Amino acid sequence: MFRITRTALPLVALAALTACAPAKTTERPPFCSPDDNQALVGQNIGDVTLPEDRPVRVISPGQAVTQDFSPFRVNVHVDDKGWIQRVACD
Repeated sequence: MFRITRTALPLVALAALTACAPAKTTERPPFCSPDDNQALVGQNIGDVTLPEDRPVRVISPGQAVTQDFSPFRVNVHVDDKGWIQRVACD
């Protein structure tokens, strides 16, 4: 009986701590829409405020990027001087 209680106590403590943990949110940002960000085209990347409600990736010429698709991410393509050439959701 002593072994069962000794083994069970950590499990009970762990269950109690898990019950107090904050719930995980699965809320995601809205889908990316390139039209929402076309006003950025022609501006310098240092002078703009990028969207804060979604992931943003700034891509320079020749920069290696992953080919994964994220429907939530905004990709900002800049030239070698930092001028925004294109905004895409790819």
